[in-house]
Amino acid sequence: MTLELVIFIIVAAVAIFSAAFMLISRNAVHSALFLVVNFLCVAFFYLMLNAPFLAMIQVTVYAGAIMVLFMFVIMLLGAEKLSGEQAKFPWLVPMAVLLTTVFLVVAFIAIIQGRVGLLSPVPPQPQIRFVNAAAGMPAADVYLNNDEVARDVVYREPTDFKEVKPGEYTLSVFPACESSDQAVCANPVQTGVTPFLSGKVNLQGAADTGSTFVITGQSGGYQLVAVNTDLSPVTSDTGARLTALNALPGTTSASLVKPNIIFSTDPDRDTKAKFDPIVPDLSYGEAKTVPITAGTYDLNWQDAQNARIAPVDAFKVQGHTHELLILAPELTAGSTTTRPAVLRIDPGLRVHEEYGSPQQIGQVLFSTYLLPFELVSLLLLAAMVGAIILTREETVRRVRQRLVVAPLYHHPGVHVPANPRSVGTATASTETPME
Repeated sequence: MTLELVIFIIVAAVAIFSAAFMLISRNAVHSALFLVVNFLCVAFFYLMLNAPFLAMIQVTVYAGAIMVLFMFVIMLLGAEKLSGEQAKFPWLVPMAVLLTTVFLVVAFIAIIQGRVGLLSPVPPQPQIRFVNAAAGMPAADVYLNNDEVARDVVYREPTDFKEVKPGEYTLSVFPACESSDQAVCANPVQTGVTPFLSGKVNLQGAADTGSTFVITGQSGGYQLVAVNTDLSPVTSDTGARLTALNALPGTTSASLVKPNIIFSTDPDRDTKAKFDPIVPDLSYGEAKTVPITAGTYDLNWQDAQNARIAPVDAFKVQGHTHELLILAPELTAGSTTTRPAVLRIDPGLRVHEEYGSPQQIGQVLFSTYLLPFELVSLLLLAAMVGAIILTREETVRRVRQRLVVAPLYHHPGVHVPANPRSVGTATASTETPME
């Protein structure tokens, strides 16, 4: 039995017993405090699952704000304790204790026999996507062995990341099916269609890393370049990442530089520009990732002779982002010739965000669980309103009894009827007390 499993059992026991005491306690304040303990145990479970953001939300929202609201309502209505009336179902508490005990025993046996502490984590799966950076290349479909992994990959438009099984594959790029009905499109691998390019790739999963396959070259000479894409979050508010790729055929070396204007104080010397390299000396098919600070830049791609190849004007970088710049050819208007161009590609998101991260919570909450979440919110609101109404009626009834019955016993000379409800018929004695 590992230390993690021991801690889990202890915290789970505290959570279950606090929930049980919350239900059986006859003091509403004590029940609320037991509920806070239960919320803290749940937050600890999130920490054990490596979800600190979700744990802090649990503490801040539930153990903090919502419990303050509960305590405010309890104190406002004066419903700290339940009435002394006999419970309608006296067997309910023993039955709940019995069922809870049985559940604890069954869960303990299942955890011990299931060897939870010895389970190995699921290894990360390879995540791949494709970018068409080949000028003049029509839309393409991409296959791994006999399975289609990307459809209609057009120039400049990246595909989404897709998770595949690790292993060695034959990657083939075929002309896209032109039929609007994809069901009638035959498998080009099985029908023997000649691909644009084909080759062997070895896909292995790595944490926070994906592979971007860029199709480069020109007609008759297409190539496939694999670029490792860092999918881990950028922690700095002003930090970002920049990946530069040289996919321009015919270039031996290219550099992404930032020009700085230097003003000379000597009137006989001219103002000149100095180039600060951002990503220097990239050979054809080579990519490199560097950190960059958020801001707006005027960048240039230049060759080995410092001649400008293509400008990147007003390049705006925001914090917590990952930019991908590709130096690639593009067709000139109305011609079949190409010229250098810069493709700015959205780096995309991983298939599965880190569990408990803000991105993962937002994507799941506002897609799959949006409607159930709103329905549960309405049910909780209705339950709270109903509890307030019922508690208010009980409090008002007790206050009325105190106001009607109690004052009669503190005034001498007032006849108290046998039935307290008939106080309206009580008459004051007219006799004068003896001196």
